[in-house]
Amino acid sequence: MIDRIKRKLLFRAEGIDTRISKAFARAAATAAARQIDPKNPISWEFAGFSQQGEDGVHDYLCTHLLKPNRWFFEIGSYDGLENCTTWFATARGYGGVMVEGNTRRAIRLQRLVSTFLNVYAVHQMVNLDNIANLMKMCPMHNPDLFVIDIDSTDFHILKKVLELGYRPKILTVEYNSAFGPDEPITIPYKAMFDRSAAHPTALYYGVSIAAWRKLLEPIGYQFLTVGSNGVNAFFANPAAFPEGFLAGVRGPEFLENFSDVNATTYPFFDTNGVRTMPERNWRKQFEQMKDMEFFRV
Repeated sequence: MIDRIKRKLLFRAEGIDTRISKAFARAAATAAARQIDPKNPISWEFAGFSQQGEDGVHDYLCTHLLKPNRWFFEIGSYDGLENCTTWFATARGYGGVMVEGNTRRAIRLQRLVSTFLNVYAVHQMVNLDNIANLMKMCPMHNPDLFVIDIDSTDFHILKKVLELGYRPKILTVEYNSAFGPDEPITIPYKAMFDRSAAHPTALYYGVSIAAWRKLLEPIGYQFLTVGSNGVNAFFANPAAFPEGFLAGVRGPEFLENFSDVNATTYPFFDTNGVRTMPERNWRKQFEQMKDMEFFRV
């Protein structure tokens, strides 16, 4: 009882309870405003704890699984109050694992997760040397939902997870729209990678949408859509759903990321001294890093 009271007071001091309440209010507002079209995954979107509409896409898909095991696994969970799986821990009572490498965020994540039943927080920077041991925290090889968002070597990490035999029913992966829609490229693997240090624009990181498709579609995953804000891509295993459920489901195959604030998106003063917002164009963004080293899938 004393620990519970201390935790409640700590949550109030850090504003965690307020942020949780705001997340549910946001989810209620955005979910109520949507008009679901079973064939248009963009219409499934709503946002509570997720940055964009991922909560809605995941919720819609998970409620149609044939044999849900009610387990998620997320690599890159931030502080738990802004990610793709807290909705399931709070609103749906799922169990799962949230992994975060940043120490400050991981501490906040662990405090939050301590209030959930059957949800575990892991403070760890993920690399190819430790991913096999980390995945031992996943009690089944086909969790309902797997999310990876580490702004770095995401491709190499997920590829290893798949090689280990894991086949999540739903996969949500971040893609880098600055790499364009067509080239199957990612950054070379480095155990320690910092996008802010890798290139002045902070745009040299992650994976192109074409690279994700080249990895996932040959092993049976169906591409569904990219999110409406051009951040994440969604894939699913058709066998995990009723026959024909995913037939004809198709959202946008590529969208620009309009939420990524970096050196190429800040307002600037033009030659007339007028403050101007630059056009968000992946070609112009890629031009600034075209001489960097890329790994072609």
